[in-house]
Amino acid sequence: MVFDTPGGVNAAVFCEATDTGFVDAALEPYAHRFGPVVVTQDAWFRPDVLPPRRISPDEVGLDDVPIETQVVVDRLRAAVAAIEGPSAVVVDMSWGLDPLHGAVSYGVWGQVAEVLANELGMPFVSLYDKGVMIESQMQAAMRAHRQFLAPSGLYENPLWLPAPLRDGRLDQQLGFMLGRIVPDYAGGELFHHFDREAARGAAPDWLKSDRDDTPLSVSSQRWQIHCLGRLRVQIGPNREVDWQVPGSAPKKTRVLFAYLLQAGSKGVHADQIGELLWPEGGAEKTKRARLHHTVAMLRKALGDHDAVVREGEYYRLNAPVGSWIDIASFEQLCRRGFSLARHGQKEAAVRIYFAAERLYGGDLFEDLPQDFVQNGHDNWCMPRRIWLRDVAVRLQYDFSNLLRQTGRLGEALEHVLKALDLDPTSEAAHCEALRVYFAQGRIEAMHRHYRALSAGDGDFTIEIEGTEIPVVYDELCAQLDEMSADQRKSKVMALR
Repeated sequence: MVFDTPGGVNAAVFCEATDTGFVDAALEPYAHRFGPVVVTQDAWFRPDVLPPRRISPDEVGLDDVPIETQVVVDRLRAAVAAIEGPSAVVVDMSWGLDPLHGAVSYGVWGQVAEVLANELGMPFVSLYDKGVMIESQMQAAMRAHRQFLAPSGLYENPLWLPAPLRDGRLDQQLGFMLGRIVPDYAGGELFHHFDREAARGAAPDWLKSDRDDTPLSVSSQRWQIHCLGRLRVQIGPNREVDWQVPGSAPKKTRVLFAYLLQAGSKGVHADQIGELLWPEGGAEKTKRARLHHTVAMLRKALGDHDAVVREGEYYRLNAPVGSWIDIASFEQLCRRGFSLARHGQKEAAVRIYFAAERLYGGDLFEDLPQDFVQNGHDNWCMPRRIWLRDVAVRLQYDFSNLLRQTGRLGEALEHVLKALDLDPTSEAAHCEALRVYFAQGRIEAMHRHYRALSAGDGDFTIEIEGTEIPVVYDELCAQLDEMSADQRKSKVMALR
């Protein structure tokens, strides 16, 4: 529904970065006066806007993790005030694609844009390149803005909630959303006949909402959890959890955190935790006492008694609203990158692959003691670790394939070798390595690589009969045989 909003405009534009005609048409209403101010770090974003009317995201604090809401409001207000006669502020939202931001940063930005749009009486338009966004980012962006903007006009966003309602009762939120869609219901109550102090509406947190997409306030101490490689937990902007709590057993404290984290909201029974942490046996009473002490030490390390919740015989982590975990972003980035590459969107896929690669710091919980990871009682870690490693291997050889197709052969070799470091038995990675050597003209290296595989040389053995490896090798050799003399000069030839 097209509508006329009486206040400031806080609108999102979802577009393809290459579709400049769509963006130009959507922004046409703001082409008057001196034109818009843009917030971007990309010289190719709205190149018609001159440098004095351009603001860098890091200049206003958008590169901070997490974003400090009031800092961004104050800096951006001052930056816009210093520019003559802007008709609007247009923001390139690619700054939020850094996976360390997490989707929640788009929610924070929505609050900033809402505050400044109303305060300055100036449209704030946020441009999202939907071609390179992952699902959680798209969902957060769709909830962050009061309107959607397109060439056909300005549209009400039924998913948006004003800040005062985000922590309100569910019935208030539903009533507001219904009123935005159907004007007849605006301002009315959704439910008339129930006790406001009863359980149903008095405590909205009794039924947890979608915590990951709830925007943060400036005071939030969300967790940033890194599980790929060394287990690290950062709390707020500048405190990394120190597991060396006096009186604790740090290894068991870290294992308990990882175990509860993998269990998610369902939590883990006390007896299961006891079997994992103290498999040597012992009296049940002794195990429970040890468990209570270890839980206390974990709460102390995290700096919050409520960080670990006990519900009957179950324990679970209680991460602050908006907390971020690298596994979720890594999986989404890989899926998105694979899809883009498959559909021929190579430049977008490369950007996504670079972001995904940054997140994979190694095997899942690779620094936890093996006695706990390879536990015969509860195989809680290894299947997930192996699966994530397989995803990382595919990421690297797909990345190599994409770079090879675009002529970036040195980088392609670097990535396929990373794939083979992760899994020396990967059939697809060995095929890609042969193709890269061939494309580089390193024919002897191609032959040597294949001979080593055939002979079973090295620290690993792979049976190549019946795989694609000899098929690819024969195809490449056939291409060499079919080359003319001039074509052969461009290759460093070697005897087969």
